[in-house]
Amino acid sequence: MLTLLKKYCSTKLMVVTMGNNPVEMRGCGRSMLSVYLSYSLALALCVVIVILVFGLRKTKADLRSVGVELERCQLTLEISEDVGRFGSWHMNAATNVVRWSDYIFDMHERRQSLGNPMLENAISYYHPNDRHMVESAVQLALEEGEDFEFRARIITEQGNELPVLARGTCQIGGDGKVLGIFGCFVDLSTPEDRKSS
Repeated sequence: MLTLLKKYCSTKLMVVTMGNNPVEMRGCGRSMLSVYLSYSLALALCVVIVILVFGLRKTKADLRSVGVELERCQLTLEISEDVGRFGSWHMNAATNVVRWSDYIFDMHERRQSLGNPMLENAISYYHPNDRHMVESAVQLALEEGEDFEFRARIITEQGNELPVLARGTCQIGGDGKVLGIFGCFVDLSTPEDRKSS
């Protein structure tokens, strides 16, 4: 079609039929070609916009679906923590902030409004006789990437002593450095221990 348009536009007179009425166009030359290209580009741009709009709608629907699935997983984790009496935590090696799950806040009887504790503060919850062991395990994990597991006692905000099992797994970056530690706490107290608290 472009070849035919060039052929006809090279003459000074062109007859175009619009409906049943022939229309004369004089001196179309390059201007007709540029109009054709402009319309072609505009059409291509419209097609691209339509494709992007449909793609964005699909992405938005996918994100909604992922959000629903994430909420379901979060709820399942919270129920599992409560029933299994365990909680999860993550320590960021760069900031030394230890992010606690809701159950760990409950175990420590710490108000969530106080926020996640710094590493030193989290370790200070351990019984004085257990702190050195905890500090050594965490230090070895941060320096050597060694995972750990130990039993210890924490002293809650209300002064209650609670036996726990702590596990930590190192998060290693591409350069081999420890980025943080993921872990869990298991509440080892018996119903009798909790009644006496």
